[in-house]
Amino acid sequence: MGAVTACDRAAHQVDTRAARGVSLVPLGDPPLPALLRDGDAVFFVGNSFFGWGGRQLPEWVASLGRAVTPPIRIEVGSNIIVGNTPLGGFLEHPTTRAALAERRYRVWVLQGEEFEAVDHKAEFHQAVRDFDRAIVSSGGRTVLFMTWDFRFRPFIDELAASYDEIGRELSIPVIPAGLVFHDSNVAPPQGRRPYWLTADLEHKDGGLHQNEHGTAANSYATFALLTGRNPHGQRFAAAGNTIDDATLRYLSDLAFAEVAPRLQALTVAPEPAAAGR
Repeated sequence: MGAVTACDRAAHQVDTRAARGVSLVPLGDPPLPALLRDGDAVFFVGNSFFGWGGRQLPEWVASLGRAVTPPIRIEVGSNIIVGNTPLGGFLEHPTTRAALAERRYRVWVLQGEEFEAVDHKAEFHQAVRDFDRAIVSSGGRTVLFMTWDFRFRPFIDELAASYDEIGRELSIPVIPAGLVFHDSNVAPPQGRRPYWLTADLEHKDGGLHQNEHGTAANSYATFALLTGRNPHGQRFAAAGNTIDDATLRYLSDLAFAEVAPRLQALTVAPEPAAAGR
């Protein structure tokens, strides 16, 4: 693929998002709803897609919050288990139960095993329902983190549809990380190839896990959906983050282009209901 200009990427984003029926909103900083207030706590539940190569998504998101102006303090906790544990397996895990019992986490970010949203859709959706019931009962709100597809299995349409389907059913916001990865595959920056957000020395054409750039894309998308703020090009200090300014701008703008329409669909940042669904 030849060099892709910023104009080409912007046009592609409009075309692909419009084709998915997503309303288009300008970038910039409109007054968008926020799920978090300054000082709120977020709990992350998932596998190595939340932490790989020493790069922990919760810590990157918290670091990004400290770096923006004005800063937003984001307290984080997590239950990250490397492997193929399905989402439902996390609900009864002692770390999860202890966090629910604390009742201090305003938002819970849930990530399914990388294939289960499609290969075991019914079980995945039921796990989201069960988790959401427990989270709301503990005083929190559920958010889903959409994972990505792979060169060896390009199934982003099915994956995104599954996450969005259960999200609509339960009125749960979805962080569209997988769609950000997809956009970066279709229109990568100059010198990059498709699936570059999962490429490493052993998998130069893309592998399974997020690399440094993929972690940054995930961080920007997560931060934007949780806070309602555009992280345009924001640098931040985090373990394993050595990314140059131009790439940070590309990744942050790509992430916000996918997140902004979803923020428009959020009405307010409601106080969690007292009773479960």
